[in-house]
Amino acid sequence: MEIGIVGLPKSGKTTVFNALTRGEAETGAYSSSAVEPNIGVVKVPDLGLDKLTELLKPKRTVPAEVTYIDIAVPAQGFGKGAGPGGQFLSHLSNVDALAHVVRTFEDERVPHIEGSVDPERDISAMNLELAFSDLGIIDRRLERLKDSLKGAKQQEKDMLLKEQDLLTRLKTSLEDDTPVREQELSEQEHKELDNFQFLTAKPMLLLLNIGEDQIPEAGRLEDRFGSRYRGANCDVAALCGQVEMELTQLSDDEAREFRDSMRLGESGLDRAIRLSYGLLGLSPSSAPPPTK
Repeated sequence: MEIGIVGLPKSGKTTVFNALTRGEAETGAYSSSAVEPNIGVVKVPDLGLDKLTELLKPKRTVPAEVTYIDIAVPAQGFGKGAGPGGQFLSHLSNVDALAHVVRTFEDERVPHIEGSVDPERDISAMNLELAFSDLGIIDRRLERLKDSLKGAKQQEKDMLLKEQDLLTRLKTSLEDDTPVREQELSEQEHKELDNFQFLTAKPMLLLLNIGEDQIPEAGRLEDRFGSRYRGANCDVAALCGQVEMELTQLSDDEAREFRDSMRLGESGLDRAIRLSYGLLGLSPSSAPPPTK
C-alpha cells in the first residue's frame, strides 16, 4: 500500500516523513525545489502478529508494510485554486491514500508561507487544490461525452448519459466543498470511477504536526479537528514530527525511557502508521501469516 504525504511548504512534512520511515531526507529546501519524491517503507505495528510469532515460533514472519511517498509541492501559487500539476499530480494519482501534514506549531525560525499559523486555512487550501484537480478531470471528460453523444446509437447513448449524470453530480458536490470520498455513491458507481483516480476520492489522514510545547494538548487538538473532519474515509492524528524524528535516532530502550519521562504513551508514529493502514479498511492482521 502506498500513501502520499502532502502538505504546504514549511509544514514539516519531510520531517514527519523522516520520523515515519527513519529516513534522513533533507528538510527545509526540499519542499520548494525538489522534483523527485522521497520514498520509504515501514512495517505496520501489530501486537497480534507478535503474539502469534511468539506462540508458533515460525521460521519466517512477514508483517504488513506501508510505503510512504513524500511529494514536493510548488512553493509559489499553491493553495490559490489553480490545482496541482506536473510531477506533483502524477505522483499523487498513483497512491492509495493521502496523509496531509498540517502545521500547528509556532516557530519564528521557520516562518509560515502565509505569514501566520492557521491549520483550518491550510486544510482548506489543500482541499481546494485537490478538488480543482478533480474538477479539471471531470470537465474534460464531460466535454468528450458531449461530443460522443452526438453520433451515438441508443444503447451506447444510454451508457454515456448515465456517466454524464454521475460526473455532473460529482461536480456539483465538489463545487459545494464535498470531496468525492464523502459523497453518497453506490458500490457500482465507485467501481465506475476507479479509472479516474480522483484525488478527493482517496482516503485522507490529517496529521497535525504539533510543537513540543503542544504535546500535552495533543488529545484536545485531535478531538477539535476530529469533530469536524473525521469520518469513514478520513481520520485525524496529532504528533510532534521534530521530537518523533529525533527519537528515531535513539535506541529502542532510550526512546522508551524518553517517552515515559514525557508521558507520551504510544508512539505517535506507530499510531499514525496504524491509522493510515486502516484508512483502506485494512488491519495489520490482513498481512501474510507467519510461515512455519
